[in-house]
Amino acid sequence: MRLRYRIGTRFIYWIWRILFGFQVEGREHIPKKGGMIIASNHLSNFDPLLVGAAVWNRECYFFAKSELFIINKFYTWIMKTFNAHSVDTKKPSKETLKYMYDLINKGLGLILFPEGTRNREKHFLKFNAGVGWLALRCGVPVIPTTIKYSNTSLVSQVFRKSKVRVKFGSPITTNGIKANKEGRELITQEIESKIKELYESISDI
Repeated sequence: MRLRYRIGTRFIYWIWRILFGFQVEGREHIPKKGGMIIASNHLSNFDPLLVGAAVWNRECYFFAKSELFIINKFYTWIMKTFNAHSVDTKKPSKETLKYMYDLINKGLGLILFPEGTRNREKHFLKFNAGVGWLALRCGVPVIPTTIKYSNTSLVSQVFRKSKVRVKFGSPITTNGIKANKEGRELITQEIESKIKELYESISDI
């Protein structure tokens, strides 16, 4: 893990931990080495940073819409420190998909948000099957992950009316699943189901 990435993740983790009561569960489910995909629901622009900080001992990469890179210089620095890459989240290019494929095959981790955008609804958005395709193509485990309360106000978090929580579930493997359309849809549905289960398992504050 590069020093800059380690410093960035520790900085975000401890800021949210000390000021806002940030909590992480299930970190033992994250493989210590090898390619992997962290697949999570998506509630706010802070999610990639918080999920990345929650992983802790693995350096990961994620992909974000280009608008996030022009908010301000500090936020852009944080994004790049966390290995963020600009992408069309609605329709990633072939070059982006190849880059994801190459990162995984090098034994690195990806953080993906199958909903494709922040979810402002009370229900989950339809999951993009791209995460299933990538898992099957690379033959790597998918770690179902949920984040909750990241879309609440910082004031609410400061006074502990809500605490951002990240929870990792048991790895989903692609063993025995064919790399075709049916297999892609099957693994995507399983990922979606597991993430929903994790989300519901976090009690309301």
